[in-house]
Amino acid sequence: MTEITRDNAAWDAAVLTANGHLLQSWTWGEFKSEFGWDVQRVAVESDGRTAVAQILFRSRGPVSVGYIPRGPAIPDDDADLATALIKQIDQACKKRRALYTIFESDREMPFQGNFKQHGFVLGPDHVQPARTVKVPLGTDEQILAGMRQNTRYSVRLATRRGVSIKQPGDPWSVQDFYRLLEETSDRNSFGIHSAAYYARFLTLFGDSAYCGFAESDGNLAAGLIAASFGSESIYMYGASSTEHRQHGAAFLLQFSAMQWARERQAACYDLWGIPKDDPTTTSDSGDSIAGTRGDDWRGLYRFKTGFGGEIVSYPPVLERRYSQLGSYIARRMIRQQRGDS
Repeated sequence: MTEITRDNAAWDAAVLTANGHLLQSWTWGEFKSEFGWDVQRVAVESDGRTAVAQILFRSRGPVSVGYIPRGPAIPDDDADLATALIKQIDQACKKRRALYTIFESDREMPFQGNFKQHGFVLGPDHVQPARTVKVPLGTDEQILAGMRQNTRYSVRLATRRGVSIKQPGDPWSVQDFYRLLEETSDRNSFGIHSAAYYARFLTLFGDSAYCGFAESDGNLAAGLIAASFGSESIYMYGASSTEHRQHGAAFLLQFSAMQWARERQAACYDLWGIPKDDPTTTSDSGDSIAGTRGDDWRGLYRFKTGFGGEIVSYPPVLERRYSQLGSYIARRMIRQQRGDS
């Protein structure tokens, strides 16, 4: 099915019909292709149903590693269609001299039997978050009612304290978002991309992207970038000021992004990532632990789960190995690319 792999509208329609994820969308592939990834799309059809997979490749010399983020997209959990699609994926990966390909699916693969019987082995740790929080988008009152009391209080406090939500250009810009992101990265010890990366994301996703700022007392307090695909909107990138993030600014900004997502006809808002396991959020003495730093996501966990919704766990990462001898090399390649996926 070469036609669908060359037609962005047809591709996205197939992904959405299979309830596929934004990271399998045409625009995401175009976006990643501008930042070091080679993209190949494969598709199979049977009885009017289409299964697709967007594969990202990283090359090192004559070999490569394949990566399928939050995919493939297979309608109706069709095992036969999945088997046919995997054959196409194998062919594409072997042509690229892939040492192996990682499947980081957003749902269980529709296997008949276990994954080993289908040529898979357990893969490395998740590249994308292993768990997330998804908030259903009803009316404002319904969204607020689903929040924990402290979160709902913070949203309302921000409104009372005069926190306002702005868009790029009135007066804040994407460059302001990046400066705020640099500050957040230094404070919380995590890696970020270049400024061009976030600017290009907003350009490519266009009206399907949201960039918002929370302003407190004339100061930039928080920034957020989200994107919408089908019935789901996703919180992609966020940042906050160390000095001006009081008054519940980040809480109101998330609420504003949920309102935007609802206007885009999204049914849920994905807060993107929480720790794989529930962390301890209080110390032995009972004092609250609020920090988020490096791999310590306790503060992030408390912030995101405060919006209510459902905690969703993703299945284990699987991989298909095409070269046992090159497995160690391939794993090193993947580890080097974490944070740019």
